[in-house]
Amino acid sequence: MPKERKPIPFVILDSTVLTNGIRVLVSGVDIEQFKKNSVLLFDHNDWSLPIGRVDNVRKENDQILGDVVFDYEDLDKDAQRIIGKVERGFMKACSPGLVDLEGVDDPMYRLDGQDNVTITKCRLREVSIVAIGKNHNALRLYDKDGTEILYQENPRLLLSDFIVSPKINLEMKIDLKKLNLSDGATDEQANQAIELLLSDKQKAIDEKAASDAKVLELSDKLQALETEKETAIKAEALNLTDAAIRDGRLDAKAKESTLKLFDKDPEAAKMMLENITKPTSIKETLDAGDKTERQKLEGMTWDEMDKKGLLLNCKDVHNDLYKSKFKEKFGNEPA
Repeated sequence: MPKERKPIPFVILDSTVLTNGIRVLVSGVDIEQFKKNSVLLFDHNDWSLPIGRVDNVRKENDQILGDVVFDYEDLDKDAQRIIGKVERGFMKACSPGLVDLEGVDDPMYRLDGQDNVTITKCRLREVSIVAIGKNHNALRLYDKDGTEILYQENPRLLLSDFIVSPKINLEMKIDLKKLNLSDGATDEQANQAIELLLSDKQKAIDEKAASDAKVLELSDKLQALETEKETAIKAEALNLTDAAIRDGRLDAKAKESTLKLFDKDPEAAKMMLENITKPTSIKETLDAGDKTERQKLEGMTWDEMDKKGLLLNCKDVHNDLYKSKFKEKFGNEPA
């Protein structure tokens, strides 16, 4: 029986200082696009096929976490070799590939040991299994043109290498009171307060986006219901109009104008059609006349019909009534 393979949890990124001297604020990393195509590579090698995917990508306690699911059906020997080393505990690190970088070189964001820029906003592009995490190449960065930034070639990253549009005034002074901190607060406390504000801001943006999406969803549903209602009204208008034309209550030439009235005021149009009297056909008129005449004869005796000369007509038109009156008069049916 094959061994059950469970997802392997990894810490993808946190906000501590990396070995290349830079720091990435977890609160500013966009992970939503990555969730749609959560590829797992080896050593940021995106010209080779993925060796798995990353499920349950989320932010918790100032970390980006994810559960690695390997593609065990991939028969490539190199892929299986990497998977085996991870499962046996010989490789325990992963690294994020980050793009669309925005950052600042401001002391207010610096932590102890940080001698390079702070990335305040970026997007998670891919996650890779690596031999050593957070080394000079482990955190893969891409500049504004999509070209990889190599730390060895550029030991001091410049903001111009990757900033899309700086959002922070580098000359700003921190108002500790606005951060609910005392005047004696340390830089670390100030940084943590700022990161919390950034996190709260992102949360508010996400909640607004979710709210806007819900409003849009409800709007679409209402629009669908309105469209369905309009379609039903038009179908009913056409059926009622055609029925009125078939039974003679409406001339075919009036069809277009009647349908326009339905578009303007459906209830008025229905009332108008209901109040049009259906024309009586010649057959219906004759049938009605015959019925009235029979009713009169049914109310008369044999002698009364005889005096008025109606017996012959009764015999020809209403023979059954004639026989009934004959039997009533003479006690037997006519021969």
